[in-house]
Amino acid sequence: MAGAPHGVARPARRSSLRLPGRTPWWLLLGLIAGLIAVIALVFAGISFLPPPTPAATPQTADLVPQAELDRRWGTYLSEREWGTPREAVEGDGWALTWERAIATDYLYGEDGIGGVSDQDDEFRLGWAFWDGSEEHVTERFTGYTNPRGPAGEEILDDRVFQENGPTHAYTRMTYLYPGEKRYFTIELETARMDSSTMTLVATVTNTTSDPRTLDVVFKGWMAAGATIDPLEGGLVLRGVDSVVAVIGQEPSEWQITADKSALDDNLRGEELTGDQDGHIGALAYRLELPAGGESVIRLGVSEASAAEPARAIASDAGSEVEGLAIAAARDVFDRSDAVVQARQDEAATLFAGQVTEHDGLYQQALMSLLWSESFYRWDGASSVNPSWAGRVDARDVLIMPDKWEYPWLASWDTAFQAVAASLADPVVAQDQLRFVLSDRWQQPDGHIPCGEWVMDVECPPIFAWAAARVYEVSHDRAFLEEVYPGLQRNYDYWWSRNQVGDALFTGGFLGMDNLPRSSSPQPQADATAWMALFARDMAGIASELGDTETSERYFSDRGRIQEQINIHLWDEATGFYYDLNRSGAFISHKSYSGLVPLIAGVVPPDRLPRVLEALRDEDQFMSAGGIRSLSAQSALYKPGTAGKGVNSNWLGPVWMPLNYMIIGALNDVDPDLAADIRLRVVSNVERDWQETARLHEFFDGDTGAGLGADFQTGWTALVANLILEGWPALPPP
Repeated sequence: MAGAPHGVARPARRSSLRLPGRTPWWLLLGLIAGLIAVIALVFAGISFLPPPTPAATPQTADLVPQAELDRRWGTYLSEREWGTPREAVEGDGWALTWERAIATDYLYGEDGIGGVSDQDDEFRLGWAFWDGSEEHVTERFTGYTNPRGPAGEEILDDRVFQENGPTHAYTRMTYLYPGEKRYFTIELETARMDSSTMTLVATVTNTTSDPRTLDVVFKGWMAAGATIDPLEGGLVLRGVDSVVAVIGQEPSEWQITADKSALDDNLRGEELTGDQDGHIGALAYRLELPAGGESVIRLGVSEASAAEPARAIASDAGSEVEGLAIAAARDVFDRSDAVVQARQDEAATLFAGQVTEHDGLYQQALMSLLWSESFYRWDGASSVNPSWAGRVDARDVLIMPDKWEYPWLASWDTAFQAVAASLADPVVAQDQLRFVLSDRWQQPDGHIPCGEWVMDVECPPIFAWAAARVYEVSHDRAFLEEVYPGLQRNYDYWWSRNQVGDALFTGGFLGMDNLPRSSSPQPQADATAWMALFARDMAGIASELGDTETSERYFSDRGRIQEQINIHLWDEATGFYYDLNRSGAFISHKSYSGLVPLIAGVVPPDRLPRVLEALRDEDQFMSAGGIRSLSAQSALYKPGTAGKGVNSNWLGPVWMPLNYMIIGALNDVDPDLAADIRLRVVSNVERDWQETARLHEFFDGDTGAGLGADFQTGWTALVANLILEGWPALPPP
């Protein structure tokens, strides 16, 4: 990722990958109408180009524009490393609890609160808090692993994410501490001066009617074996090739240690232990806040490397590189308020003016998606599934499905996240698919592991679809050429390993864990239809790359699959597509599985009205928040919960990614229905976001209430695509 240009994407609304054939006249008219509308709006002053940088002040005249920053530093710290397969204990992925994590060194990654790290995870900076009465210092968000949480993994802390961008020029989040008491509102900001210098600010407000004390700790830590030294009012972190200096207000106390549990032990004891050897440094600020009182902690941070050109800053330390880092950190510390204000003004313009409706939700969806970026390291080794040791090689900044509840790569989530990220930064979007389709994740036989808990099973094969959508925005032929071989291997793998009958496929649970399925490998409506979609998009990609003969083969495959799915998986009696059970009978629950043939475009015209009738029916699929995952007429239907505090997942709730694809398919066959569903989905997500400040994982099939992970921005960020792609609307045929 280093060295690649980053900035606001210039969005494209329609596909540039088309199969050979005659374009319908009504589609041509729609495209012409859309082009005229775009031209008219541009002349009216609406532009897709990045807005101008706010005017500089004397203190910010040398501020590097946000689009010109590199991505070396960002909000890449995980929210939860503990309770993951890669940190499993004796075969139990849930055994490393929050309490144990306080004193246990992680094997692969790091977690923290509101912090930043470099893209190689060498330097980590974050915050910690203690009010004098909580059982432990909060250095990472508190919560439960799956067996202990009332609804699976559950975060107990309350935090809201606000601004962020592709280069993480300005980031802001708000944390309510502690737990359910929420005595303090803590706003955590980061503002980058240039690619190596930034300021971090914590603003603490006592929201109660009583005076209160709070210890706010700024931490800097590295891998074991690295060295950190004290500095007047700060720390010096020495890496392999560079030095990071932290300069701040004079702390109440400080310590340097090699003991991970020392902050928790010592801050709650007599005092921090001061000057020790180690790789973990802490600056503690004891705030005595009156009722309603506010206090601000500011720090300056700068990295200097022997490899970079010398800067015209006087050195006052033992080495020139260290002196450069210290002087630059002091400089940005002195200008902290001005730098923060300038970056905050810039952030207000980020992704602005690209849509004519739901602008606030559009901006926040993309900003929240970028908050989900994390440094992800894993070699496959886990006592949960030892056979995967050494079979993957992740050491990248990647978008996680949810930074707390799902802090691991999940492949089909990644595909949807890439499509959403293409609106924020096409290079970030490409990087997600580059990794999944590289030999560091994809297996030699073509298998793409689904996720940490389920490495052996299949996720829906939607990677060609995602690559094509990202290509429509970037028009980067080199990217398409790079991922094409991996897509071909995955396509061939599905034909050789997952075919059950002539051009009929199975894929197991396919990411929808409690959808009614056969316990034996039987043809599935969604697996088979996903393969039809896969073949269609591979035909388009091959054609775009000039691989004509292969394109024709993919197109022929699509025809075979379409024929077989309509012979074997269509039930004329109920007018719907179903999976088969072990005896070859239909699993007669109308679900998302039977709607994937619509997404893939393999429903014949004479059958289409019956499928659309089920979609429109509010007693079946249609809800106020979009299309339900299971028909409300099913005996298994549970719109939001399956029991006390347990989500029903795919037994009725509305999921963004499937709704997004259904709307896309309907644009060409029933634009009015597509517009109706789009309005319901966007309006419901917007309402939930306005009420909760969150983008939830999925939504109650009756009420539309947000459910699941409380910050599943990964694929719920597709709401930004729906907002953008819904304007201007295509006219009906």
